[in-house]
Amino acid sequence: MSKSKIKNQNPILTWVAKGNALIELGKFEEAEAVFQELSQKYPEKKQGYAGLARVAIHCQQWELVVERLDLAISLFPGDWKFLLQKINALLNIPLFEEAQQLIHAGQSRFPQTIQFTIAEANLFQKQYNYQQAQKILKTANLRYPENLTIQLEMAYNHLQLGEIQDARSLLDKLKQSSCCKKMPLFTELYLKTLSYDNNLDELKQYIQEIISSPTLNRQWFNNELLIQYSQVLVSQGHYQEAYELYNQLTRQDPGKSMVYKQQLIGLFELEKITNIEKLSNFEQTPQLGLLVEETSQSLQARLTSYLGTHSDFTEINSFLGKVIEKNQQLSSSYQTVLLNTYLSPFEVYKVTVIILDNILNKIPFSLVRLGDGEGNFLDYEETFKDFQNQDREETQILFWGNVQITLNDFKKLSNDYVSAIKNADVIGIPELYRFCQSLKSQLIKNNYGREMRGLLSIINTLTDSKFNQEHSRDKLINQTLTSCNIHHDLETWGLYRLIFNHLKECSVISCHDNISQVLREKYGVAVNRLYKIPSEYKFSQLFNYEDQQAQPHYPYYFHQICSEITVSYRGEVFLVAAGFLGKIYCNIIKNRGGIALDIGSIADYWLNYKTRWSLQGIPNHNYYGKFAKLINRDLRGAQGASL
Repeated sequence: MSKSKIKNQNPILTWVAKGNALIELGKFEEAEAVFQELSQKYPEKKQGYAGLARVAIHCQQWELVVERLDLAISLFPGDWKFLLQKINALLNIPLFEEAQQLIHAGQSRFPQTIQFTIAEANLFQKQYNYQQAQKILKTANLRYPENLTIQLEMAYNHLQLGEIQDARSLLDKLKQSSCCKKMPLFTELYLKTLSYDNNLDELKQYIQEIISSPTLNRQWFNNELLIQYSQVLVSQGHYQEAYELYNQLTRQDPGKSMVYKQQLIGLFELEKITNIEKLSNFEQTPQLGLLVEETSQSLQARLTSYLGTHSDFTEINSFLGKVIEKNQQLSSSYQTVLLNTYLSPFEVYKVTVIILDNILNKIPFSLVRLGDGEGNFLDYEETFKDFQNQDREETQILFWGNVQITLNDFKKLSNDYVSAIKNADVIGIPELYRFCQSLKSQLIKNNYGREMRGLLSIINTLTDSKFNQEHSRDKLINQTLTSCNIHHDLETWGLYRLIFNHLKECSVISCHDNISQVLREKYGVAVNRLYKIPSEYKFSQLFNYEDQQAQPHYPYYFHQICSEITVSYRGEVFLVAAGFLGKIYCNIIKNRGGIALDIGSIADYWLNYKTRWSLQGIPNHNYYGKFAKLINRDLRGAQGASL
C-alpha cells in the first residue's frame, strides 16, 4: 500500500505528526495553528485538544495548560492522561493543594493506574519532602516491582537525600535493562551519580559508550553528553582532545534551538581551554591586564562571528544581543569589571588580589553575589511586573519554606537588601555564560520563566540610572563587578588557598557545624565564632540537621543573627554561607568594621554535600602553585603588611 493511501486513511495521524514535528523544531505558533484546525475539524476526537495542551506545556504556559486540559477533561472524562497532565501543570504553577485533590480523585477513579501514585510522589518532591516521596514509591514498588519509572524516581530521591551509594546500587541494577538504558532520565541520573561519586574515569567511559551507541539518535541529547564528556577531559588535563570535540560541536548545523544553545556553551568552553593553556606559560605579572583584555576580545569575536552566521535563530540572537549590550553598559559605568571568571583564571586572580589587599590592610569590605533567586527580589521591568509576586513567593519557599511575610516586613527586608548591594565593594552578577546556561527558546517567547526573569532583573537594576543616582554621570561607580559564580571559580582555580594562606582565623555564618573542622584541616584556619542558621529549605532533608527544623531562617534566626554579629577587631574576616539573607549579613559585617565574603554553596562542596550540579565540574588541579609565585609582587597595596 502506498504512503499516500495510508495518509488518506489516517488524516488525524497526519495532522498530529505535522504538529509534533513543528513542536520539535520550536515553531510553536505554527504547531498551535495545526492543532487548532485539527480540533475544529474533528471536535469529537481528542488528538487536537491533546496537541494544544502539548504546545502550551512546551512553552511552559502552565495556566494555559490547565485551561486547555479542563476543556479536554470535560469532553473526554474517561481519559486519565488528561487528568494526569493537569496535575503536572498544577505542580508547576505551583498549586499544591489543588494538585493533591486531583491526585486523590485520580486514584479513586483509576485505581489500577500507577501514574497517579507517582504523581503523588512528585507532589512531595516539588515541596522538597523527598523522604515522604520515597515512602510512597517504596510502597508502590512492592505492587509494581517491574515498573522502571518508579525505580528511577526512587534513585532520584536517593540522590536528593545524599544517599549516593543507594542510588548507584539501584541504577547499576537498572542498567541491565536495555529498555531502561534508552530512557533519558536513567542516563541523566547515572551520569550525576558517577559525578557525585567523583568517579571520573568511569564517567568518561560511560559517556563514550553512550555517544557511540547506534540507538542514540537524538542530536541535542548527544551534544549535551558531548559537553559533559569534554568537561571531564578538561578536568583530567586532556585539553587538545576536548578542544577538538568542542570544535566538532560548534561546526555542526544546529538545526534546533537546543543544539544551538549547546554550541554557544561550547564557544565558552573553547575559550576556557585556550586560557588554561596560556596559564602554563604565564609567569610575568605585567601580562595579566593584557591576558584579561585578550580573553574579553577573543570571546567577543567568537560570539559575534557565531551569532552573525546563524541569523535564523532570531529570538535567541536578539535576546543575547540585549544581554551583551547591558554588559557593555556595565563595563562603561563601573570602575572594574571582571565577568569572565568561569573561563579566565587571570580574572579570578585579579579578584583574589582585590580581596587580599583589603584583608592585609584591614579595610572593611563586602563581596556579595546575586543569582536568579536574589534577582526575584529586585524590581522587575514593566514587561514582567505581573510575574513579580508569584516569582518571589516561589523563591521564598525555596529559601525558607512556607513563611508568610507582611508588606511592612518585606519593605524593610527589601531596603536592607538594596543597601547591601549598593554598599558592597565587589558584586557578583550573572554574566553571559550564566545566561547561556539558562537559555530556553520557548521561554524567550513566553516571558522567559522565573529563573531568567531573576537574572535579567539584576543587570536591568544595575544599569538603571535611578538605582545609582548618587553617582554623577561622568564618574565611574567605585565597585567591582564579577561573576555570581565567583565562589565556584575561586575553588576551581585553587585561589581560596591563596586567600587563606594569609588568615589565621575567621568567623563563619553557616548551617554546617563541621565547617570549623573543614577549614582547620583543609586550610589551617581556625573559626573564631560560628553563627548557626537553618539550611536553605530546599536542602533541609539532604542535610537533615534536626536542631534547625523548629524555626525558619526568616524571620526568627535572621533578626537574632543581625543583633548578634560581632566584629571582634577591625578587618576580621567572615565567611558567609546564608543565601539571600547573607547579603544583608555581609553589609552589617562591613558596617561594623569587618570583611565579608559571600561564599554560598561552596561551603556545601567543602563538606562533600551535592547541592549544585555545577560544583561537580571543579577540576582537581593545583593551579594555586602558579599564582602563589606572583602574589607577593602583586599585593603592592599591602602597606607594611607582612607577607
